[in-house]
Amino acid sequence: MKFANSTYNKIWSSTEGRQIVTQILQNPDLIRANHTFWATKFKVDPQITPTNQEGEAIFISRMRELQSGVMMDMRAPLGDSIPEDKKGLAYYSGAIPEFISKGTVEKATERDYKEKLFEQFGDAALIAAYATDVLQSKIDSANQTLSHMSAQLLSTGKIIYNQGVGIQGNVLKADIPAENFLKAGAAVWSDTSARLLDQMVKIETDIKEKKGLELSFQWEVTRQMFNEYFLKNEQVIEWVRYTNLVNNVPLPERLQLTEDMVRPALAKFEGLSPIVIVEEKQNDTENGVVHGWKDGVAVLRPVGYAGLVRRTTVKDVELFTKYGNSVNSYSFASALSGLATVANSVIVNGNFKEWHTHLIMAAVPSLDEFLYHYIVDTTTAE
Repeated sequence: MKFANSTYNKIWSSTEGRQIVTQILQNPDLIRANHTFWATKFKVDPQITPTNQEGEAIFISRMRELQSGVMMDMRAPLGDSIPEDKKGLAYYSGAIPEFISKGTVEKATERDYKEKLFEQFGDAALIAAYATDVLQSKIDSANQTLSHMSAQLLSTGKIIYNQGVGIQGNVLKADIPAENFLKAGAAVWSDTSARLLDQMVKIETDIKEKKGLELSFQWEVTRQMFNEYFLKNEQVIEWVRYTNLVNNVPLPERLQLTEDMVRPALAKFEGLSPIVIVEEKQNDTENGVVHGWKDGVAVLRPVGYAGLVRRTTVKDVELFTKYGNSVNSYSFASALSGLATVANSVIVNGNFKEWHTHLIMAAVPSLDEFLYHYIVDTTTAE
């Protein structure tokens, strides 16, 4: 087989490239799912948000305030009912930003080298190298970007994108009620003598009594917070010791807690919702290792997904296909459940061709349980 007819060469084909790249992306032996924190908190919106005349894709997140039933009204026979007060519909809007990965450019000299490799080893090695060296880093970039925004949105209620070397600034702000931003309670959570579990239960109880609802909540804290606040807290140590003693399992006087010891004990503490540990970090070109989750913040929110990742189409696919320079060729393939697009192109640069690959993403997470999303500043006491 000639190199011109190889699967590797057809990756950049406008007719066959999309199918080949799609098959590579769907092969878990070639592409690994890394940095997918976002997918544990948000689902991909099945609907594509359309663009307006200005080329912007504006989504609207709507939520009606939940209400519990109230006691019935006594009436005289044949008496009519009193119309109930309907809770209002809350909403906020946001624009879906676009992101682009670092690009990979293969020069003519590199292409010539690949052709010689193909003659020796065939397609498989070239496809594997393309998946590992080109596509994997770009998929990782998209997952990191989504995870960073998701962690920021969950812990602050807004997204301010200050990463990368492109456009930076405010992206969106969820309409979380001001009363949903809470303080730590009687003492800051880092205080080992704080009645931490009691404070958490009080926060939950106050919310449920005020709303008159029995929602299933979960707490979300970072791994660092769990290790520093919970494993060293005197009340937690006391409670772990008590629950073990009840089961005739005495613990040593000097007790060093582990997560495995704490988990079953916390599950038995009355009124305390499950605690979910948040683990996320990203690698930024300018700032090195970064975290989207705000330091010192714990979140109390309904169990389940926090919202949708809103998405839209990118103009590149339509415009380059219709109006791209006829000397060049372009191929596009959908990635990350429709959130991103792999763009492969063969570009004439002077006397030689170049083979380009980059990833474009038009997507942003939206908080869709914002009326019942509570952000607790654990560093500030009442």
